[in-house]
Amino acid sequence: REWIPFIGTLFLFIFGCNWAGAVIPWKLIQLPEGEFAAPTNDINTTVALALLTSFSYFYAGLSKKGLGYFKRYVNPIPLLLPINILEDFTKPLSLSFRLFGNV
Repeated sequence: REWIPFIGTLFLFIFGCNWAGAVIPWKLIQLPEGEFAAPTNDINTTVALALLTSFSYFYAGLSKKGLGYFKRYVNPIPLLLPINILEDFTKPLSLSFRLFGNV
């Protein structure tokens, strides 16, 4: 219940940006320093959204389980520790590229 404002804000921002990119012909509006574009058309915006989501994920896990949250890295066997750590670093990259590709 406490995450509804965060999730709602992300949803409305991404929904509005994608609709703005689909409905408004931004390429027709030229500026001397560049051109308008949908915010999710920039990889920096999508990376920032993905990092916010990942940090929120870590915060929620640590606040709920404490340091016991890190037990999930060695489950089901400790051999998977490097793969689970790698997963946490590649997830924001994957999320940002998927959102960037949707535009």
